[in-house]
Amino acid sequence: MFKLELKGSFSKLVHTIKVPMFLGIALLYCLSSILLSEYFFTIWNDYWISQRITEANRFISYLAGEISSGETDSGENSLILTNRFQNMSRMYSYMRVLILDSNAKVIQDTTQSRIGRYIINDEVIAAMSGQTVQGGDDLVHRIAVPIKSKADVNTVQGVIYAFASMETVQRSLEVGRTRIILVLMLVSMVTMALIYLLIYWLMRPLKKIIVWLRDLKNQEIDVEDLGGPRFKSKNEFSTIVDEVEDVTHDLLSLDRSRKEFVSNVSHELKTPLSSIKVLTESLLLQDSVPEELYKDFLQDINSEIDRMNGIVSDLLTLVRLEEGENVLNLSTFSVGDMAEDIIKRLNPLADQKNVHLLVEEVHPAMIEADETKMTLALTNLIQNGIKYNKDGGQVKIRIDSNQVYALIVVSDTGIGIDEKNYDKLFQRFYRVDKARDRGAGGTGLGLAIVKQIVTLHKGTITVSSVPGEGSSFSIKMPLVQTADSEEEEE
Repeated sequence: MFKLELKGSFSKLVHTIKVPMFLGIALLYCLSSILLSEYFFTIWNDYWISQRITEANRFISYLAGEISSGETDSGENSLILTNRFQNMSRMYSYMRVLILDSNAKVIQDTTQSRIGRYIINDEVIAAMSGQTVQGGDDLVHRIAVPIKSKADVNTVQGVIYAFASMETVQRSLEVGRTRIILVLMLVSMVTMALIYLLIYWLMRPLKKIIVWLRDLKNQEIDVEDLGGPRFKSKNEFSTIVDEVEDVTHDLLSLDRSRKEFVSNVSHELKTPLSSIKVLTESLLLQDSVPEELYKDFLQDINSEIDRMNGIVSDLLTLVRLEEGENVLNLSTFSVGDMAEDIIKRLNPLADQKNVHLLVEEVHPAMIEADETKMTLALTNLIQNGIKYNKDGGQVKIRIDSNQVYALIVVSDTGIGIDEKNYDKLFQRFYRVDKARDRGAGGTGLGLAIVKQIVTLHKGTITVSSVPGEGSSFSIKMPLVQTADSEEEEE
């Protein structure tokens, strides 16, 4: 059981982003540390070896000069500087120095082991010809310097043949390398721990976000209760939360609208169907029904069918507008003429309600739009003004324009709307007073259709109202439709 839990915890840990992030940073850090340390070790090694070679060359050159200056008056070269040679050689204990005469015979040796012997090789031969020769490897550096006569610089009296050991330099460098590696390992361990703590600290907000997203998935949360985690500073995590909140808000709103839409459609269609059913059952259950009652019931059934037909027609219109299936059939026409035609058509309805219709054209407005759709939108607004008006009231259509926009304002003197309902007015099936709206014969889709038509034309619609005094709907339309119409300026 313990093994299974340990295996599960390990598997869970491996599949977190912290582990690959930590391993990636650790690997990058280790590789860069190794490469940098090797690079600096190489530079350090080359520097100290070059320093030792330079120092050895300086000593050998100085020694050759000292021997040349010790030449006797007869022209013979004094190659044996026993005391000074030994003293100077002690100062450079890492070097073995041999002095050869013109016959390549060793007459001086710091180790005293090869005095009297002959050394003949390419380096000595080259030095005998007057050349300074250097060679060797990382462990031993060889130098052959000719000893020239003071009287005749072309005459070589002997050769100084030296061996500079690099072993002490290499040993010191290795000791330094070992110490630096130990320090580097210690620093790496501390750095790795700090990196892990930093990753853990940086990833903590992500854990909060994951828990919050799980809660969103597993719980029924209302649109207004999203409440994502908050962070002290504005960073990438807070941006993620804000974006997720926006998307989730839109999705929840869409889901709620879908549920409300289905519920409203079911309710709106069920009501007339229930009425039709009651009316037909009443007729069927009675044996002998007077003809007048048949006519009354059939008229009521016909009214309910018309009501259902209106709901279905408005629904189809709204769905087509929202899905963008209807392409705008653009034409240029006068808003004033369109309003006058609508007034003529709606005057009989206004007379029944004792409502006066009026058109006020401040400035003529010629707009490029779909006249059929705009007629439908303006008709819906005027019909609403008539339905919810008072006896002897008025509906006024005010038309104005400037160089860019046309303004259409439909005002009535009706019951008015409370400001808290402004945002919901253009929702499908929304009614401020459901009972009164059904009594007026509305479907609850008129304003939603108006909103969709105006938006399709890249226009805007706003509402202002005083309860008990009336309402005013303002449509702002661009005079000419373009692919990228200018945004409305405040």
